[in-house]
Amino acid sequence: MGQRSQIYIHFNVSGNEGMIARYFQWNYGKHMVSRARSIMEFLENQYKGNPFMFQGTENITRLNRFCDIDFDMRNMDISVDILEYCKSNGIFDTESIFGQPNNDGQLLIDVTDNGIRYCFIEYYTDPNPMNAEQYMKWNTECETYPDRHEPDDYKERNIAFIDAVAELMTEQEVREFLDRDYSLLLGEAPKF
Repeated sequence: MGQRSQIYIHFNVSGNEGMIARYFQWNYGKHMVSRARSIMEFLENQYKGNPFMFQGTENITRLNRFCDIDFDMRNMDISVDILEYCKSNGIFDTESIFGQPNNDGQLLIDVTDNGIRYCFIEYYTDPNPMNAEQYMKWNTECETYPDRHEPDDYKERNIAFIDAVAELMTEQEVREFLDRDYSLLLGEAPKF
C-alpha cells in the first residue's frame, strides 16, 4: 500500500483558529523530515509576526499546498485533504481525522502566538512525541538495515533547523492536540 503518513497543522494565532490535515501515500523518513523543515521555515519566514496570514482562505490554501512539496528531493506528492474528506462524508470525530491508515508516522505542528511546537508520533493511539532525529531512527532503521540512518547534509541540516525554530511537544501537549474538539473547525452544526 506504500509509505502512508499524515501531516497535521493546527493554528490558533490572534484568535484565528484552523487546521490542515494531509494524507500522504509516499512520505516517510527523510522526506517527512524535509517537509517538516520546509513547512516550519515557511511558517517562520512568511507567517511569524503576521497574524493576518492566518485569516481567510487564500493564505491557508498556500500553506495547505506547501505541504505537498519536498524541496530537498525536488518533487511534489499529491496528498489528500483529510478534513475535506471528513466534511464530505459528514464525519467529525477524532478517530476519523487522526485514524488514517499509517505505517510511517504522523507529524503534528501547533502554531500559536507563542511560536511553533511540533512532534512526530507513530500513530495517534500512541502519543509519545519524537523529535526529528528520533523519528528518523524509528522510521528508517531495522534489523535488515541497521545503519540506514547514516548522516547526510539534507537530514542533518533539516534536523538542526527544526531544533532551532520549534519546540518539541510534551506528551501532555500531544494529548491536548489530539483530544481537541475539531468539529467546529469542520463546520459541524452545534448540538443542542
